[in-house]
Amino acid sequence: MKKFRDIVGLFFKDRVFCGIDIGSQKIKVSLSKLQDAENFELMGVYEVDTRGFKDASVNDIGEFSGAISMALEGLARKTKLKITDVYLGLGGDLVETRMSRAVIPLTERGNKVIVPSDVRNARRQARLLGGRLEEEVIEDFVRQFKVDDINVALNPIGLYGRKMEVEVLLVVISITRLRNIYKAVKQAGVDINRVFFNGMALSEATLDRQRRQDGCMLIDIGAKKTEIYIFKEGLLKHFNYALFGGDRITSRLAKKLNIQYSLAEDIKKSYGRLDNKPLRGTDDIIIKKEQGFVSVKHSVIQEAIEEDVKELVEHIRDSIAASGYEGQIRSGVVMAGGGVLMPGLMEYVERSLGLSVSMARSIAGLNQVSLYAVSTSLSEMGYKGSARYVFDTRKPKDWRDALTGQAKDICSEYF
Repeated sequence: MKKFRDIVGLFFKDRVFCGIDIGSQKIKVSLSKLQDAENFELMGVYEVDTRGFKDASVNDIGEFSGAISMALEGLARKTKLKITDVYLGLGGDLVETRMSRAVIPLTERGNKVIVPSDVRNARRQARLLGGRLEEEVIEDFVRQFKVDDINVALNPIGLYGRKMEVEVLLVVISITRLRNIYKAVKQAGVDINRVFFNGMALSEATLDRQRRQDGCMLIDIGAKKTEIYIFKEGLLKHFNYALFGGDRITSRLAKKLNIQYSLAEDIKKSYGRLDNKPLRGTDDIIIKKEQGFVSVKHSVIQEAIEEDVKELVEHIRDSIAASGYEGQIRSGVVMAGGGVLMPGLMEYVERSLGLSVSMARSIAGLNQVSLYAVSTSLSEMGYKGSARYVFDTRKPKDWRDALTGQAKDICSEYF
């Protein structure tokens, strides 16, 4: 009996979950402890510069592994906790997306009630048809189901039909790229528990069911790319990206002011804003150039930034129009990523789109929460895949109801 209690205790003891977000500029890691679905305790975050990684590929495995190790060791020192495994997030230029469809027969004659295994088979077929030999499918977002060519269903389980079609958005990565990343993480001294698509982890952790149902937009601003997701009726209806990010703003500033990239980055972080508020009681800043010190007006910096942001807003408008859900995004816009930290950016987007805009996450004790939105979401997704979550009675649906539902599904399928 004692041995049995010890085994059960392994499933329900407090566990920490480490999320690692590999970006083109920074590697961010987060460590969280979750006792149940309502108690999210962030233990700490840490970031280091990305090294040995260029053009979405590992180009020096020793350098890359060393950077990952440095990030994890820094987080371990900060939290005084041991990290043995991580939940890896992939996104940006590392992955590609494409649509895929599949049709499966349900019965040769008559019709049958659709059960969960039919949905799984349809999605599996769509992954096989849409993927390639040299790729790994890391996520498939269902857009819609169609039963017998006439009935478009959001959830086909329980309906009668003879055949079912599913339309999914596949997220894929080159197997070679993935293996190199796996090897680097392993060399850093930890195991990869599971791989997630950054957009999926972020949306699962930050958008509740009601928002997805009513219609909302999720915007994740990265260093090189901004990803745009539109949800409606509980499903991802549209995905797009804009070649807009912090790097592009910095490059525009460097070109306009004729200064080095590193100096432009410092100016952006210190003086970049879109709220028209006076800064430090003066309208000028002094920067050092080869020919000496020169004065630059804040308005010049703001105009350079606003040019890029205007293009981003236009791209967002185009995405809404292309999705076919214009006027139906009732729950507004949720934004994440380092770019959200720029003063006035969220307000500018809100005014331009006429939609309410909010930040993706709010975590006590963490000031730059949007900067770590992906890595904290990854650690939360690690919890949702654990045994503790399965038996968590604080979830919206009690575990007893979940087990009863599974038993009914089995009976429907085999009897």
